[in-house]
Amino acid sequence: MLPSARSTRRALLALACSLACLSTAHAQPAPAAASQPAAKAGPAAGKPTAKPSAAHSSEGRPSAGKPSAGKASEGKPSASPLSPADRAYIERIGEVEALADDEARCKGYPDLPDNQWLAGAAQGRCSLLRKPAWSLEQIDRLLGEKDGAAELDRRFAELLDQHYRVQDQREQIFRAFKAFDASARAGETAQRWLRAAPRSAYARVALASHYQTIGEDARGISALSQVGEAQRQDMQSQFAKALPLYDQALELEPRLSVACVQQMAIGRHLSQELEQRATERCRAIDPDSYYVVYGRILASQPNWGGSMQALREAVEDARQRAPRNPILGAVVGEAEGFPVSPISGAPMVAAELARVSKLAPSGTLMSYAARAYGQDGDHWRTFVYASQAVRFWPHNAQFRYLRATALMMLNIPGWAAIDLEQAVRDAPSDPDVRSQWIKVLTLAGRADDAIAQLQPLRALSPQEAARTRFFVCGQLAQGPQYGATAVRCVNELVAETPEIYEATQMRAFVLLQARDPGAAAAIDAVLDWPDPDGSAHVRAAKERARMWKAELETNKTASPVR
Repeated sequence: MLPSARSTRRALLALACSLACLSTAHAQPAPAAASQPAAKAGPAAGKPTAKPSAAHSSEGRPSAGKPSAGKASEGKPSASPLSPADRAYIERIGEVEALADDEARCKGYPDLPDNQWLAGAAQGRCSLLRKPAWSLEQIDRLLGEKDGAAELDRRFAELLDQHYRVQDQREQIFRAFKAFDASARAGETAQRWLRAAPRSAYARVALASHYQTIGEDARGISALSQVGEAQRQDMQSQFAKALPLYDQALELEPRLSVACVQQMAIGRHLSQELEQRATERCRAIDPDSYYVVYGRILASQPNWGGSMQALREAVEDARQRAPRNPILGAVVGEAEGFPVSPISGAPMVAAELARVSKLAPSGTLMSYAARAYGQDGDHWRTFVYASQAVRFWPHNAQFRYLRATALMMLNIPGWAAIDLEQAVRDAPSDPDVRSQWIKVLTLAGRADDAIAQLQPLRALSPQEAARTRFFVCGQLAQGPQYGATAVRCVNELVAETPEIYEATQMRAFVLLQARDPGAAAAIDAVLDWPDPDGSAHVRAAKERARMWKAELETNKTASPVR
């Protein structure tokens, strides 16, 4: 289900209401999103217990590594009071968040309060979110027309010329080649273009971009030392096909800086010498390009083999060029940001990361600030900085995950669900993101939607699916109504994890409260659970089960769930 403008605005209205309450109360701590009210004589909230001989994972506990929407920041300081600038910032978000176009939404966003960003930097950075000038479908259709390849070359040549002459079209030649992704259709279209125009520099870059994307996907985001041999070989073979095409493109069109920028990126994976050679070539061709300058900044970072001195020089060069290309203002905080960011190994300090975030509109630096504020328990500040990160990186699933977590801690599950639904689209193979979405759907009162997502999660990670189902069923087991959804949830939970005692106990309780015909057998399953070690936890659970059985015997008017 796609998030509608209406549902987004409803969520924003809830935020505005919460904001007014927070402002009046001088920023008292927000309630925990998933605080669990006690159910009458319900199952104990203890750690899941397996049958004596069953190996199992820690079902029912949030996964490590990412913040959990259902876990409060215990012992953290209360949120800091919101300034008028903060309130204006959040109110403005309500006017733009529902926009579907990434560039338009980014340009409509309020800038970070009290920033020192260079003029035009944020708006220029937003232009890098523009859709490619032509979709793959449009390119394919044009190639089917008479002289279509020649017309396509003419259009790309015009866009390249505008890149150098028209500020509004700056960097859009780079965006145009994004249409040539790792898909089979992209490869077929690029090959078709090259066959029809064998002397086309643009067709060569299109095909090379396709090969490079396949190689980058094979490498993944792990450190190169952690990439498997098969994936490494696939990466190298795809890069080997791309590199000569880029060289040929530059021979045919020396101003086509996209080619050497892509070689810089390949060099970061393969060879420092290749990266340096491509960087020198790019700086000679297109020294004011954002992609050229940012490529140099990346290569200058100490974690990529550079030094702080080299990084400062690269950033200062960007600052000097910014009057000619305001987009470069987006990178002028990188030198001050690196020593205080986690990629340098430094601990995350919210005040320091907020300070460097105000130097330039860097979504990455602002995501670090958001994480630091989240660790400090300041969920409003987390929301503020995470929103800026999402603004500039709307398809970064981790940034949306970060903002959704802040929204859950502020008890605004509706908007959090919208963020996580988009995160699942952008990272469909990430089980943690999908799990968090399911939890938030449950807390937002959309249990049926949540349960429907458990099977796709199970295909990604059976263990994460079991933990997540335990969470969903646990929420439903709190009532106040125990209907067919809750019964189905616990029945499927026990079928998937029969070795987990808490699952069996939860099922008995829900079926009893729902007056389901299977309640007696479910209670007997709790009472018959083997307990060779004499666990106090199991003993207490069986005592509750005896109470449930007595209640069931007293009330013989059980009726089926409707």
